[in-house]
Amino acid sequence: MRTARLTAIFLWICVASVVASSAWARVVDGVVAVVGEEPVTFSEVRDAAADGLGIPVGDADIYLREEKDTRRIVRWIETLVESVLVRRELAKMGNPVPEADISRAVESVRKTNNLSEAQFSEALSREGITIEAYRKKLRWQMERGAIVRAKKLKEVTVTDEEVRIYHRENAERFREGGEVKLVTLHLPLPPEEAGVEPVVRLRIAAQQATEYVRSGRTLPEVAELLSKSIPGASVTSSDFVKSADLMPEIQKEIRRLRTADTSPPFFTENGAYLVHVKERQGGTLPELAKMKDALAEEMADRNSEKAYADILAELKKTASIDIRL
Repeated sequence: MRTARLTAIFLWICVASVVASSAWARVVDGVVAVVGEEPVTFSEVRDAAADGLGIPVGDADIYLREEKDTRRIVRWIETLVESVLVRRELAKMGNPVPEADISRAVESVRKTNNLSEAQFSEALSREGITIEAYRKKLRWQMERGAIVRAKKLKEVTVTDEEVRIYHRENAERFREGGEVKLVTLHLPLPPEEAGVEPVVRLRIAAQQATEYVRSGRTLPEVAELLSKSIPGASVTSSDFVKSADLMPEIQKEIRRLRTADTSPPFFTENGAYLVHVKERQGGTLPELAKMKDALAEEMADRNSEKAYADILAELKKTASIDIRL
């Protein structure tokens, strides 16, 4: 039997949908949602946007106020609403995550990486994350893990037979020495413009690319849509190429993808990329024994994702939620 790795300890960057309506341009700070009697404010959404996109708070503020697509901001507000629902439910169950536990988790990460407090803060800063933002990430992870353990632990547990089936059904992903056909979207670092750093524009564009893909757009269509904000955005379609000859970052992504899937954005010194797997051929499937533990962990993580979604759906049925735009 295998049990989910329910709490990720070291998460640096989370790419999330963060945008807002033009009406927000009139808001200095105010309540954008109420869960029960607990408010969610604009500043919380702004801070979450900065954290999620890895950009300065000031740039996130501008981004939110200038965005006109309300659907994206609603999705992000819903994420914050869900955090409130989980925290309230844990408190109701008598199983809250206290600040002392967050502090111990931060210390554990710091010591595990052999960093002084100053070095740890510097490492986070290089990724655009403050200590306070990092604590919020850990809280979200720990509360998520706590509620899944409390409500859905049996559904997350993975049996040996389930691992064997998963290995067989996902064989194409794990074959070694094979070839793959890809469609790759490249978003280069844009030129400097007054007021907005190039890396900020790149991260915003990468998030927009994710939204377009989720809505059913192809990568060539996404490149066209982003061509004005990211000059040089391009798409390449390859013939069969050996997986081992690809960039390490691309190899890592395609190993997670089934044929016809598209990756989330990932970043290199050359910009941002999304890859779509068209076809695969050849390669040798490693023996299950060599992959068993890794597959069990992957399956447990996926089961945990589903369990968490089911818990949220249950909580929303009885919750009082008022989103105000």
